[in-house]
Order: sequence, then C-alpha cells, then structure tokens
Amino acid sequence: MIKEAEVRKEFDLGGIVPWGRRFDEYADFFALADMPPEGPILDVGGGPASFAVEAARRGQEVVACDPIYAATGDAIRQRFEETRSDMMAGLRLAQYRFNWTRYGSPERIEKIRREALELFLADFEARGRVRYVPASLPVLPFADDAFQTALCSHLLFLYGDDLDAAFHVAAVRELARVAREVRIFPLVNLDGRPSSHLPVVMAELEAAGLFPELVRVPFEFQRGATEMLRIGKG
Repeated sequence: MIKEAEVRKEFDLGGIVPWGRRFDEYADFFALADMPPEGPILDVGGGPASFAVEAARRGQEVVACDPIYAATGDAIRQRFEETRSDMMAGLRLAQYRFNWTRYGSPERIEKIRREALELFLADFEARGRVRYVPASLPVLPFADDAFQTALCSHLLFLYGDDLDAAFHVAAVRELARVAREVRIFPLVNLDGRPSSHLPVVMAELEAAGLFPELVRVPFEFQRGATEMLRIGKG
C-alpha cells in the first residue's frame, strides 16, 4: 500500500511551476465547444501556454496573465528547463495515476509542452505586454466584467498544498469579478485526490449570489479528473 507521504514525493516540484498547454488541450478540459463565441477571454496562470496565440490565430481575442510574464523570454525558458526534470521524474514514477490514452507516454507530454513553450515564446517576444500581462491572483488589474470568460488551468485546486482555502475563495471571487463566466480545471490536487478546498469555494460562491456548477468535460489525464468548475452570474 502506498502511503500519502510517498505519493506526494512523486511530484516534488518545489512550488508552482511553468508547464504550458496547447489550444486543443484547453478546448477539451474547458469544454470550449459550448462556450459563447463572442467576447474576450482571460487566461489566468497559464504560464508558457500557447493557448493565447493559437486562439488569436482562430480569430479569438485572448489576454493572458501570469506573474512569470514579468520575466524575459530567456528567463522563462530557463525556468521551464529547471522544471522539466522534476516534472518528468514525477510523471514516470506516477504513471499508474494517469490515463495515457491521449498522450501515450511522458516523453510525448514533454514534446507537447516544448511545442507550447516555443509558440508562446515567439508570441511573447512579438506581442509583449499587449497580450501577456504580469499579474497574479487574488488581485487582477482588470475592470469588472472586462472579459466574457476567464479560464484558469492547473493552478487553483491542483496546488492545494501551496495555496490555502482562503486564497482559493479570494481568487475565484476575483475571477468572477473580471469575467461574466469562469471555468477552472482540474479540481484535484497534484496527488490526484479531490481538492478539499472545493466545497468551501462552492459554498462561498453560492453565498455571494453566484452560480457554481461541476461540469463533465471530454478530457481525463489525472485519473478521475473529468470535471471543471463553471461559475456563472445568473
């Protein structure tokens, strides 16, 4: 039997790391097919993801925000390389906790993450602060309802050991302030367990007059992580 402490050691990342995703991944774990086509999108905490540039090529207006955007492209690349070995070691040790149907192997994931990084860096150098805003939750530099939708992937709930329940409540309420709809994925921790912060967050959102719901999505990598949190304003 694997002890909880041993499970945590499989992903010894030393905090929140830059590990960006591609557009097609966003499309599935946020179920973007059912999202209203109009209005700008805010991608929060995506790091070196290529979602913003790939969405722009499809005619969609996207602004991304992450504290890492205060760094240079070279520094972001270096941080990615520093992250890579620990992330790959964790993926190999914890292969039993993932559904490999989509990706096939840890090496395939690394390839996709590098593709995302290169697309991001080229756009980051070209677009700079126009598309990439250095900012972090729980306080964002945007007006109320500035965006149709705010997306937050692989940050909230996933890093539940680093970010406490109070942070999650403040962060999600801030996302709901700047966007008319919020979507968050996944809802499990790095160890693959349902986040203990989720019930608290949902209760606080309902008390604030918002409408949180769990929505099944066409994506599963961490086993059992098949839902996103969608928050509407009624």
